[in-house]
Amino acid sequence: MSCAKQLFCDRNSHYFIKFYCFIAILFLGHDDRVGRDNTGPHIGPTKHRVSFKALNRPNHRDMSYIRQFALASMDEDIPMAGSSNNNSRQVIINQRDRGGDDRNWRTVSRGRNSPMPNRHFKGGQFGSRMRSLPVAEASWYRIVIPYGQKYNKDYVINTLLNYMAPEEFTPIMYKVIGNEAIFYVDEFKTVEALLNCDRKITMCDGWKLQVKAKPGYPVCEIDNKLKERLKQAMVKRYLQEKNALDLSKFHLDPDLCSDYFCALFLPNTLLTVLNIVAEHIPNLEALNLEGNKLQNIEKLHVLSTKFSKLNILYIGNNKIRDMYHLDAIKDLKLIELKLAGNPVCNRYKSRQNDYISDVRKRFPKLLKLDGIELPRPIVFDVIDDTAKILPSQRMFVADAKAQEIASQFLQQYFMIYDSENRQPLLDAYDKHACFSMTITSFQNHKLNGYLMESRDLTKIKDTHKRQKLLKHGRLPVVSFITEMPRTRHLLNTFTMDISLVTQAMMFITITGFFQEFVGKDEPIRYFNRTFIIVPEGEGYCIRNEQLHISQPPESTLKQLQQYVNQLNNQPTQPQTSSLAATPAVPKPTEPTNDIKQQMTMTLSQQTNMNLEWSLKCLQETQWNYDNALSAFQEFFKRGQVPSEAFTK
Repeated sequence: MSCAKQLFCDRNSHYFIKFYCFIAILFLGHDDRVGRDNTGPHIGPTKHRVSFKALNRPNHRDMSYIRQFALASMDEDIPMAGSSNNNSRQVIINQRDRGGDDRNWRTVSRGRNSPMPNRHFKGGQFGSRMRSLPVAEASWYRIVIPYGQKYNKDYVINTLLNYMAPEEFTPIMYKVIGNEAIFYVDEFKTVEALLNCDRKITMCDGWKLQVKAKPGYPVCEIDNKLKERLKQAMVKRYLQEKNALDLSKFHLDPDLCSDYFCALFLPNTLLTVLNIVAEHIPNLEALNLEGNKLQNIEKLHVLSTKFSKLNILYIGNNKIRDMYHLDAIKDLKLIELKLAGNPVCNRYKSRQNDYISDVRKRFPKLLKLDGIELPRPIVFDVIDDTAKILPSQRMFVADAKAQEIASQFLQQYFMIYDSENRQPLLDAYDKHACFSMTITSFQNHKLNGYLMESRDLTKIKDTHKRQKLLKHGRLPVVSFITEMPRTRHLLNTFTMDISLVTQAMMFITITGFFQEFVGKDEPIRYFNRTFIIVPEGEGYCIRNEQLHISQPPESTLKQLQQYVNQLNNQPTQPQTSSLAATPAVPKPTEPTNDIKQQMTMTLSQQTNMNLEWSLKCLQETQWNYDNALSAFQEFFKRGQVPSEAFTK
């Protein structure tokens, strides 16, 4: 036979075979379903039964395979070489991508003896329907069961578990959307086992169960309803006898996972849970956060502020990759830590001593690591300052007599200072008095009004200027004070320390806040005033005063503004512009009538009581203003102040 005739026959045979394959598949039906006795799902391989029927037509899935096979066969173009060496012949298959645009062509070169495309060929793709999945962040996967709406949840899940045994899983947020059943799983090996079930399980209606998967996790909005569910779930996880809370694998909690995605690797969810715990168990001593896929534990820095007694922490089996991530929680006074199961531990497999050393750099008091007792650390006995600091007191006075003198002196001083006329303060200063003022240097832009008079010796090197900024004598001091902005001192913020008391002098330090009245602005400032007062005649006067002014932090300003607003809402009483001039502030025997009137009006303004009850309160406390104010606050808290005290 000639070469041309041989080639013609080869080509005709090729098309002849393909044509008959196409016709056979087209007219021979294939039924995937099998006869059953309806006692349950058939699990395992199924022997397909082929029947020849006159009116049988291919189902939709078979037609899909037929169409793809036919298109692949008809798209082939087999150029024939002129040489008779058939072993060198190349067959070029130009395949259209039927899943998309017909203009997309792919060329696959194969030899003469290469196999034909796989019969599961889909849209130009080769291979089985089981494809490898990319590893998603934190290994969360979305599982889709097509046509899963036909079956109830328990039937689907139990069927999958029976086929996958001994592999187990917990479905998260199982929902039916349209004709699909959807849920989420948290392990890649679980996804592999689920995909292995694809089209291998025959359901009760005779159809094969399909399983699809892709990386992803749901969005969970935090509202009050969820917070209540979180509280209920955590109650069951709290061990009261050990004062411990177990939040391990919290996203799989049976009380939550059916309706919510409560994964603690999400920062908002983690902080919400910790806030709830801090509200109800502030003295928590042990916390288990294992198996929550935590990678960035920066948000755990709040543990040291919310749980001061926390000393046992389990964060094993998470995604922590580097040792420096533990710096976020190094302020915890841990005695036990569990870190095993994190990627960071793999770096220390052959360096156990380095592992212990690096962990103890963060937690020097650690006694147990990953369940193993550690040698007791060799540390210096450093006093824990935070544990030894005593509660702050508003007043430190070693001598009760000195406290009485100082309290009355300062009460009178600030009443005049906050009035419209400060000239009566001439009688409060010694004729040789000295006065200087400083401001916080890095807050110059907020304290511009005081900048030119600030006598900061670290900034001012010129001796002449230093001397000029120091006010000498009663008149220069009061003249300077008179030129300063009008103020209102917030008496409830005052602290007083009397650090030195002798027959010749008293050293008094006052701190607190005051409000300025400068045009439309009413800023709040912090002050620190140091007085040295000396006896003069029947009273005391100021020999030396240092005033320091600074700007409060924003957090403090918000609280102070609320206090100022309360004062502004109280009805005001007329205030006397001056005090009776005396050679010096009188000793604390019995205040003059004018002083009593000023004290009564001031107490009325602060407490909102009428003048009659303010006078009565001062009389019962022997005209000690601090005691009168404290007594009012105490009785007001108890609800024992009668309503007529506020009638004006």
